Amino acid sequence: MNDDHNDLEDIRIRFEERNIELEYFHSRKDLINSVKSEMEHYKKIGIGNSQTLKSLKISELAIDMGKTVFDKTLAETPEDIKHLKKMALVSDCYITSCNAFSKDGRIVNVDHSGNRVAAITYGPERVLIIVGMNKLVNSEKDAINRALTVATPLNAKRAKIESPCSRNESCEGCTQINRVCNYVSIIKGQHYPGRMKLLIINEDLGF
Repeated sequence: MNDDHNDLEDIRIRFEERNIELEYFHSRKDLINSVKSEMEHYKKIGIGNSQTLKSLKISELAIDMGKTVFDKTLAETPEDIKHLKKMALVSDCYITSCNAFSKDGRIVNVDHSGNRVAAITYGPERVLIIVGMNKLVNSEKDAINRALTVATPLNAKRAKIESPCSRNESCEGCTQINRVCNYVSIIKGQHYPGRMKLLIINEDLGF
């Protein structure tokens, strides 16, 4: 862990200038309590596939609270996956993570099918982005670089996709059959005040 959290007040100001709320948590307990408090206001919870959320058991928390949960990783068939992805787009509250966020107030994600970046961008009334300090970088350029050169290869390996990046090779010759980075989303601001919140935890989590 580094000393980046010392800059968090300046970072919070950068994001709030862009209508993105920011809250920092020292412990998982405090983070989980905050997420639970948020979910109490909504019936339908969409979940963006994320190793961060899996490690925090966010889907299980929502289910235990009696919420209707749209999480594609709970699906049993390809048809169910497609259905849950679509339903998450119109959920009341969408919870996910990001691949990088920057000190100048940017959030960057790489997506395979586009459902996650679509729901973050527009649809659900409330969006919660949970992220560890390991994903904090200096600038938008650094955030894009982290998403493409750190998160994308790790996700490809996790999904057992034989993309060039999973073999530490150049992505220039990557074809659609192996590509995991079809969509790159750069959030520079949120149009609707009170819609999006970045929840940062003092841990290294996810890719």
